[in-house]
Amino acid sequence: MLITIEPVDSRQDRRAAFRIREQVFEREMGIAVPRLDLSSHTGALHLLARVGPSAEAAGVLSIVDTSGDGELHSLHGLALDAGAKVARYTQLAVLSQYRGMNVPMIMMLEAHGRFVEPQRFSYTWLLFDAERVASSFLCRRLGFIAMNTVSLSEYGRTRALVRDENQPSSIQASIKARQYVEEYVGVLASPQGAQRPVYQGMQ
Repeated sequence: MLITIEPVDSRQDRRAAFRIREQVFEREMGIAVPRLDLSSHTGALHLLARVGPSAEAAGVLSIVDTSGDGELHSLHGLALDAGAKVARYTQLAVLSQYRGMNVPMIMMLEAHGRFVEPQRFSYTWLLFDAERVASSFLCRRLGFIAMNTVSLSEYGRTRALVRDENQPSSIQASIKARQYVEEYVGVLASPQGAQRPVYQGMQ
């Protein structure tokens, strides 16, 4: 099934992103998360995943520059190099009917290619359920390392996952993850018979 990842750049996109987060966080999980400013600016990137020929909005992910926010980093057990460029993946949400399709990993790879690499961030991080860290695809496939500190956040008991973007192991993890996604999604025949990737994002 065709999965398209694009930046949130219209009023319609923003409404779709808010609707997905409301459904996942508020209705399903019963938590309130800060409403992010989804307007375009250099300090963040917001991505919307669309699925199928009708391009139904399926998921949303934001990545935000947190460089210099030592208080936030320290709160979650992150001991990072002074002056390092740091970006946080946050408020990842996928509607229930589209789970199990690798949408989260595809969105994170897209965010990495559009935001992390071009702006040369040294570290990326996010918060994850403290009880499920060991089984997370973020550690298994994307090379994130779980911090020992358990902190309370809007998501409950969480641990920070962090990745040193300059480590060869991190670069290799991204390459393997992209290969995995390409193998998973395969190719889709267009009406003219040509083959094209099922996942469309950065080329």
